[in-house]
Amino acid sequence: MNDYGPFSEQQLSYYSHKIFGFALSKTTHEHNAQDLSQEILLSLYRSLLNGKKIDNMEAWVNTICRYTWSNYLAKEKRHWHYSELEPLSHLCHQDRELLKDIELDKMREEIAYLSRLHREITVRYYYEQQSVEQIAIHLKLAEGTIKWHLFEVRKKLKEALKVEKTVDQLSFNPIHLRVGHSGTPGPNHEPNSYFQSLLTANVCIAIYEKALSIEEIARKLGTASAFVEDEFQKLMKSDLVIESSKGKYRTNFMIETISKIAAESCYFKSKAEELAEEIYSCVSLSLDEIRATGFHGAQLSEHALLWTLLPYAIWEQYLRAIEPAYYEQNSPDERKDGGKYIVDASIVYSDEEYRRDLPDYEIIRKYATNGIKTRGNNLIGGVQMESWWSGMTWRNFDTSDLIDLAQAVELIESDACHNDFDKLVISRLIEKGFVSLNHGKLECMVPFFTFKQHDRLKSILEMRFEESGMTRKLEQIHDDMKALNTKIAPSFMPMKEIIYKSINDGMTIVFAVLEYLTRTGKLALPDEEEKKRLTTLIWRKS
Repeated sequence: MNDYGPFSEQQLSYYSHKIFGFALSKTTHEHNAQDLSQEILLSLYRSLLNGKKIDNMEAWVNTICRYTWSNYLAKEKRHWHYSELEPLSHLCHQDRELLKDIELDKMREEIAYLSRLHREITVRYYYEQQSVEQIAIHLKLAEGTIKWHLFEVRKKLKEALKVEKTVDQLSFNPIHLRVGHSGTPGPNHEPNSYFQSLLTANVCIAIYEKALSIEEIARKLGTASAFVEDEFQKLMKSDLVIESSKGKYRTNFMIETISKIAAESCYFKSKAEELAEEIYSCVSLSLDEIRATGFHGAQLSEHALLWTLLPYAIWEQYLRAIEPAYYEQNSPDERKDGGKYIVDASIVYSDEEYRRDLPDYEIIRKYATNGIKTRGNNLIGGVQMESWWSGMTWRNFDTSDLIDLAQAVELIESDACHNDFDKLVISRLIEKGFVSLNHGKLECMVPFFTFKQHDRLKSILEMRFEESGMTRKLEQIHDDMKALNTKIAPSFMPMKEIIYKSINDGMTIVFAVLEYLTRTGKLALPDEEEKKRLTTLIWRKS
């Protein structure tokens, strides 16, 4: 089988013309002939998928043409005044058997779409020949309830077989989701671990704008209900999918489309052009005062320090502009899987679509981030930002790294000899780019602040940002993101979800400003060695 299914390209062209000629001769109207041709081709394709040998393809194509024409005419009879309905009594035995198989395959497909209870009752009653009484005993339901379910099953199957099946785009062109999180993940890396399969993503997309039943989802995706039910177990456990009404389900997190990305990116490009140089002045003019605090790493070049202090200042002052009570009130609640997060999900498009639909794509693509990672315990804290300029990789950055660096700083301050354990710690930190060792002299290569020094750093930045009116401008970014997300979110999306997402979306200003400063030459690009430690800052909490 090749890209054209069971046919070669030449065969497909040949039979397409033949089928269209048949359809045109029957309908005498080009538009109707095109509709009929599509149905014939689809029926023909399905008939060949089971792999059965066709001795005479010409005869089989003619059979499918007549068979589909009969169904088409019956379906459209209220629109047609047509007396020709070819009887199928002349079909040979092989053709009859193949057509019977098509109907059986269709019936099996429809049964697969049924909900778990309806599937089980159907299989027990029709396939295992169990009585209503036996099924009722096994399922611990009243016999009248079983009879009612059988009636519902018959009605569903009758309607499904009578209606010409339409193919939803998701069934043959599934969508990929890029999924991350904001907040604290679950113990098994939830929610990211939930989205290892394409099916999970498309279940959530199918019910994003409209609540559907499991059967409706299965039909929309062209997959058995059993697979959908299996996905639902994990998604409902963490409230990523909820039951909005009896038997109807909807996605309970926001999914970004390219139109939302375009609107948001245009906004941040404009904001960066407005704010970047002023923010640069706030930080660069404070550099001597910050250095004077005596933090480890103060000896680093202005270029190296700005790559950490600029994004840190924007991030810190943006969050400071948001009232702590407001932030706490809208932070994620703990989920059943143990995490406290919201899902960051966006549809993945082709590079061609991004370039076509996103203005200034080469600029705004650099706003992407692999995360602003905060780590620490009650003694030490740190932040590291993954960005376009750090290589868009995932650099391991854990609390243990902070503890290791604190130990290295103690060695620097004490000038003590390094034991074997110290050497092991130092080796790990050198590999990460956090320290250097030259001629036996250990040096910190990322800004490391004591509690008082960090407190002073925040005070210096706060004063500069307040004096310039930048704090209020950063606060406005959150308000604007909240307005945008409220406008595009489905009406049933909880406001708490919208607000917390808006807070996190607002942090894009960090990377938009960095892009502007590098594009205009104010901030030189980091070299490969600097990328290891880029935008990493650590502080003691006491």
